[in-house]
Amino acid sequence: MQHELKRYWTVIRHLGTNMRLLLAGAALLGLGNGIFMTFFNLYLKQGGLGEAFLGRLNSLGTIGSLALAIPAGLLVTRLGSRKSLVLSAALIAVFGALQANVLIPALLVVLQIGISASTMLYGATYNPEMMRSTDPGDRQVAFSLAFTVGTVMSVIASAVGGLLPRLFARFGASPVTGLRLTLLVGAALILASTAVFLRLRDYRSGNGEQVVDTLCAVQNEPEVTSSWKRFAFRYAVVNVIIGFGAGLTIPYLNLYFTDRFHASTVVVGNLFAMSNVVLTVGVLLAPWLVRRAGLLRTIAVTVGGSLVFLVMMAFTHNVVIASLAFWMRAGLMMCSTPVTDKFCLELVPSDKRSVAHNIFQMAWTSSWAVSTALGGWLIQKTGFTLPMVLTAAIYAIYLAVFILSFHHHPAMQHPGIVCPQTIPAQTD
Repeated sequence: MQHELKRYWTVIRHLGTNMRLLLAGAALLGLGNGIFMTFFNLYLKQGGLGEAFLGRLNSLGTIGSLALAIPAGLLVTRLGSRKSLVLSAALIAVFGALQANVLIPALLVVLQIGISASTMLYGATYNPEMMRSTDPGDRQVAFSLAFTVGTVMSVIASAVGGLLPRLFARFGASPVTGLRLTLLVGAALILASTAVFLRLRDYRSGNGEQVVDTLCAVQNEPEVTSSWKRFAFRYAVVNVIIGFGAGLTIPYLNLYFTDRFHASTVVVGNLFAMSNVVLTVGVLLAPWLVRRAGLLRTIAVTVGGSLVFLVMMAFTHNVVIASLAFWMRAGLMMCSTPVTDKFCLELVPSDKRSVAHNIFQMAWTSSWAVSTALGGWLIQKTGFTLPMVLTAAIYAIYLAVFILSFHHHPAMQHPGIVCPQTIPAQTD
C-alpha cells in the first residue's frame, strides 16, 4: 500500500496544468452533483411527487437527450475542450437551479432533458481530454485519481448537504424550502467549476499523440487493435446490460433508507458519505489490483462480490446490515469504473474518442432510461426486494458477457504492460 501511495504521489507531482485544472473543476462539479444526487429525489417526494413519477422523470429525461448524444460528441471537435466543458457545466448548473424552483412535472422533464444532454457533452469532453493530458503510463492512475476526486467531493456533499436542510429550518424554512435551498447551493458549486475550466489550454491536434500510439504499437501490443470496431460494439452491448440493471434500483437507494428504515436526511447523507469513503479506497487500489491480477480478474472479483451484498440489501430489515452491505456493494461494484473507462477509450482511435464515448454512454443511458421507469413502478407496487434481486441477476449476466467478449483482447492478455513514458503529454 505504501508503494502504491508513492506511485500516486509521483504521478501527482508530474501532472500538467490541464490535468490539474481538470481535477479542480471536477471537484467543484462533483461537490454540486453530490448534493443533487443525495437530495433531489427527496425534494421531489417532499413536494408531493411519488416514486413512479421519479422513474418517469429519469426515463423521459434520458430518452429525450439521446438524440443529442452524437451531436454532442461532434460538437466537442468544433468547440474544443475548454469551451465544451465551460458550456456543459454552466448548463447543468442553470437547469439544476431551475429544477430546484419548480414542482411542475412537464417542466421538470424538459429541464431533465437539458441536464442529461449537457452531461453527455461534459462526458464526451472530460475523459478524452484526460487521455490527451497524461502520459500513457500514468493514465490508469490519473483516471483513478479523477474518479477519487469525484467520490471525495460526494463524501463532503453528502455530509454537509445533510446538515443544510436543518440549518435552513432553523431560519424558518419549511422542509420543501430547506431542500430547495440545499439544491441551489449545489447548483452554485457546479457553476463555480466554469471559472476553473475557463483556464484550460485547448489541445490542438498534432503528431504527438499519433507518435505515442505508434510507439505503443511497436513496443507492446497496440492499444487500438485492427478489430477495434468489433470490440467497441461489444463494449456498447455490455453497457446496455449493466445500464438496464442499474436503472431498476440505483437511483432509488436514498429512498430505500428513508422508506424501509425511516432514516432522516442527516442519516441518509452520512450513509452516502461513508459509502463514498469505501469507494475511494477501492478506486485507489484498483490500479494495483489490475497490475497484479489483470483487468478481467479484477472485474470478475469486484463485480461478483458486490452481487452478494446487493442481495443482502434486498432481504434485510436490519438497518446495520443494510448499511454495511450498501457500503460494500458500492465499493466493490464501482471500484473498477476508472479501469474500464480507460479501457473503453483505448478500444478506439484517438480521433474518434469523443463520439465513441457518447455512443457507449448512449448504450448505457438508453437501457437505464427504460429500466428506471420500470424500477420506480416496481418499487411503488412491490417494495425494494424484487427490483434489487433483478438488478443482481442482470449484473451477473453483464459480468458473464464482459468476460466472454473481452478475454481475448490484447489488454487482457498482457495486463501489466504499459506504454513507456517516452514522449510527455501536454506540458506546462
